[in-house]
Amino acid sequence: MAAGARIWSFDRAASFYDATRGLPPDVIDQVTEVLAGELDGRGRCLEIGVGTGRIALPLAARGVDLVGTDLAAGMVSQLVANAPRNGGRGSVPVALADATALPFPDGRFGAVLASHVLHLIPAWQSAVDEARRVLRPDGVLLVDFGGGVPAPWSEPTLEIFRRHGIERRRPGISRPEPVAGHLGVSSRPLTPVPMQVTRSLAADLADWEGQIFSWTWSYPAEQLLAACADIRDWAAAEGRHLDEEFTLERLIQWWAFDRAAT
Repeated sequence: MAAGARIWSFDRAASFYDATRGLPPDVIDQVTEVLAGELDGRGRCLEIGVGTGRIALPLAARGVDLVGTDLAAGMVSQLVANAPRNGGRGSVPVALADATALPFPDGRFGAVLASHVLHLIPAWQSAVDEARRVLRPDGVLLVDFGGGVPAPWSEPTLEIFRRHGIERRRPGISRPEPVAGHLGVSSRPLTPVPMQVTRSLAADLADWEGQIFSWTWSYPAEQLLAACADIRDWAAAEGRHLDEEFTLERLIQWWAFDRAAT
């Protein structure tokens, strides 16, 4: 996967990716049903940035014929480890490959999926072009652009990070409109899946200091620790309890881009 001006590997996140990005069983069941409704009857499909298989393995268990690509061998190894926990139902062959240079012939797939991928790729247009190339004329590109839900402390902590020269950048694309414009097609929202997320500032600080998320990886640990120390000082001055939990509502939203038949 890509971030900034270079390619980033998620190998460093393989051991904790599912714990920090995984979905509750009831939510993944709903997401799987939404996606399967789009994929049924489309034949073989491809997921770029397949990672640990959090989307692909449930779809394979549902009967979707799916292959994947990813840059990170560690993530793919975790997918292989996760497969038996999927009840042994379905398999997902995987190729180590860049989303901007897919090792497949033209018109090979009925659908291409990209979950939390395009926002990491500065040259996202190249990834979208490759998806279009390997799609059949009646194929569809399905994208979840990702993104969290703001917490009560989001704006003040973002400002403190900025004072320390730290930006939470998404180097690729995070909205459907530019993708639709690039492809020259309309976007179609799939049924959103609601999900409740419980967060505390203490938990967020632990994630930031542990450099769990990719936006932190380009910064030295000392720089992040200094910013987090200032956030703790700000919280104390505001009388904010670090362990206070907030339940926030998040929507998992996939978008469909239907390739125009030629």
